[in-house]
Amino acid sequence: MARGFTHESAYNESKEWYTPRDIFRGLGIDFDLDPCSPGNAIVPWIPVQHHISITDFPDGLASRWKGRVWMNPPYGADTPKWMKKLAQHGNGIALVFARTDTAWFHQYASKADAVCFIAGRISFIPADKSLLYADGLYAPKGGCGAASMLLGYGVDCASAVMGCGLGLSLPVSRFCETRRVGNPSGVSSRFARACWPDPHENSPAITEPGRDFVINNS
Repeated sequence: MARGFTHESAYNESKEWYTPRDIFRGLGIDFDLDPCSPGNAIVPWIPVQHHISITDFPDGLASRWKGRVWMNPPYGADTPKWMKKLAQHGNGIALVFARTDTAWFHQYASKADAVCFIAGRISFIPADKSLLYADGLYAPKGGCGAASMLLGYGVDCASAVMGCGLGLSLPVSRFCETRRVGNPSGVSSRFARACWPDPHENSPAITEPGRDFVINNS
């Protein structure tokens, strides 16, 4: 199983690419676990307490997850397995391709609490440049081959995704599908502020008297 964010080439080669600092600066939170990590020595800039790498047994997919999870999962056929586990865990953020045409997107993104469709394309860190990047001696260039998105599960992670400023952020959980104006029943005030900004701010909603309906096309 490949680790990190993996792209398959036409020559049956795989290359590992790591998440740049800008993503974490935007999110502004720390994490308890990275189950798809190449190891802290390789990606020391990622704000996570515990790393599970490909050499660990059990690996990140088979391990028990605790706390807030950061996940940049393997790209390709393995993505649905990781997204299923994160959705079941319910506390974390995933960075994945914005593949809204896939079955796994509609199955697991719909269980998230927030999504950010990242503007532009991310300049990921190639594996052979990670140590230079960690020391500030390498600046990533160009962008990856497709658009990316962040999916947040749980109150804190959803708030971070909604406020990251990295692109178009939207609430997508079942709690955001309908609400009484000024009274989002059953939702914490912190998450409510992230999902539903102050009046007159731009938000993806259709309004009828007495009720707002937040657009959710998943």
